[in-house]
Amino acid sequence: MKKYLILLLFLACVLPLRTYAQKTDTLTTKEFSENAFTGTQLINSQTTTIMPSNSWAFEIQHRFGKIGIDSSLTQQFLGLDLPAVMRIAFAWNITDRFYFKIGRTNVFKTYDIEGKYLLAKQTVDFKMPVSISLFFNSSIRSEKFPAVPKNSFFEDDSTAFFYKPSHRFAYNTQFIISSRISERFSMQVNPVFIYQNLATPYTDNFTLALSAGARYKIGFSSAFVVEYAHVFNNRGNRFYDPVSIGFEFGTPGHTFQLFASTASKILETQIYTASSVNAANAEFMIGFNLQRSFWRKNKSN
Repeated sequence: MKKYLILLLFLACVLPLRTYAQKTDTLTTKEFSENAFTGTQLINSQTTTIMPSNSWAFEIQHRFGKIGIDSSLTQQFLGLDLPAVMRIAFAWNITDRFYFKIGRTNVFKTYDIEGKYLLAKQTVDFKMPVSISLFFNSSIRSEKFPAVPKNSFFEDDSTAFFYKPSHRFAYNTQFIISSRISERFSMQVNPVFIYQNLATPYTDNFTLALSAGARYKIGFSSAFVVEYAHVFNNRGNRFYDPVSIGFEFGTPGHTFQLFASTASKILETQIYTASSVNAANAEFMIGFNLQRSFWRKNKSN
């Protein structure tokens, strides 16, 4: 019942904002602000940014192995000697407000599909002080499930447990709000709603998290980025929230980020449903995100 109440609250927030966005579009032309963030992704979190018109993109996301501020830093060569997590993805711009993406990560050999829609865009005069996007991702695990432990049952405690095809799916919905506060500084918050068809024992299928991030521009095309997320439920013992800090720079057609993060996964359905490493122990992973954009020729030209 709790998850349905949260869903109703979420829809109650989104629908009025969509109506507002439609009404503002019918008024006199507004001068919109530049995007609060350069890419469609901050570090682990989504941004409100939509891909440019008539474009498509190829993305690589990479996380090296866990290291610390100790001998592992050199012994494991910044984590490059350890098993890595990687995702590749292709994205297509459909309209000025919507793009579509498909990807694959080596964790559980997971395939995913996502879309993002821009509900409202910040204006220069701050009459609309924020940009708002709605994001959805659905993923499917293709890796073989482990053997079912003995004496495992469904929730009724009488039916012997067995894997179903639906257990391979997980869903991630986000309501993203960002603002370009000044020429140099931008920030955002993301309520995150995750649902797994198969959850670990004694946890809920539904996970709620709140991510916050910021970007501070230090050059024409470079910036510092930082990100933190808090998971509200399914925390268990010794659960650590993900925190990341990094540096990004871009050129026309390229966005590159280099960062340190306590999150060892890439898909948010996997980040927020398992503990990150402990930042207090100076444990982290080095990673990078790379997006290369291409432009399609306009047929009208």
